[in-house]
Amino acid sequence: MTIIPKEVLLAAAMMAKLEGLLPEQTMAMVFRALDHEIRAPRGGCFNPARTLGIGKAIYAALFNFPFDLMIDTRTSNGWRWETQIPDYGYCASFEQMFVQAQLDVAQQRTVKHRPHQADIAQNSV
Repeated sequence: MTIIPKEVLLAAAMMAKLEGLLPEQTMAMVFRALDHEIRAPRGGCFNPARTLGIGKAIYAALFNFPFDLMIDTRTSNGWRWETQIPDYGYCASFEQMFVQAQLDVAQQRTVKHRPHQADIAQNSV
């Protein structure tokens, strides 16, 4: 099965919008959905969330601006997100939300899941 990172990004962004998530929650959800090593469209592996331009690509997906994943041999993983966002678009406050989303995702991954009280009670019987 081929996973198309652009389609995953679009689906996660649309789901977040439909659920009425706050912008920072949306950024975190979309970033986490993409933050995995996957097979690149032309072979090899890469992480689409750790690819140049991901913040702007999420913005483009949320506000229906064109974006795509492009080959770029000058980047560390050989890929970059390219967007067509107007000058008034992606701004410092949105960039800050994206940075916060990355921090939130990192924190979520370090939290150890505690068993629910019902599970503890059932296992002690």
